[in-house]
Amino acid sequence: MRKTREDLTISEALRDPLIAMVLRADGVKLEDFKQLLETAARKREPKPSTVSDMIGSFASRANLPAMPCFG
Repeated sequence: MRKTREDLTISEALRDPLIAMVLRADGVKLEDFKQLLETAARKREPKPSTVSDMIGSFASRANLPAMPCFG
């Protein structure tokens, strides 16, 4: 994913005053929000960068061995 101007890192989001106001209004603790963001970031799968990576990704999801198709 390309970083664009509107993307925030987790640390930037945690320091953002508007996000802080919304969290306070919703009664969400900053630490809970931080844990939510970190958990979501860990669960994101990186996108395959090559055809070989893509084949391996599909094979692992289908519980199949990743076998190269081309020499």
